[in-house]
Amino acid sequence: MNPIALKLRKLREIHGYPQEYVAFHLGVSQAAYSKKETGRTELTLSVLQQVSALYGISLMDLINLNLQELVITAVQKQVA
Repeated sequence: MNPIALKLRKLREIHGYPQEYVAFHLGVSQAAYSKKETGRTELTLSVLQQVSALYGISLMDLINLNLQELVITAVQKQVA
């Protein structure tokens, strides 16, 4: 699994969202979102921007932080 796809899955799990919920917000089917989250399809900049907005994190954090740093950032934002 590619690193960005893994980050998407972890963010979704931290927020407790089912794939259907994220897919709805992205305007795609659950099956299409599942392929993005598992790395079977490419992630566009638009999708990354939408996901960042959904989880309240910056696009730069999503791209640049390693998984552990991203998880910490996401949890801190949830608590605040």
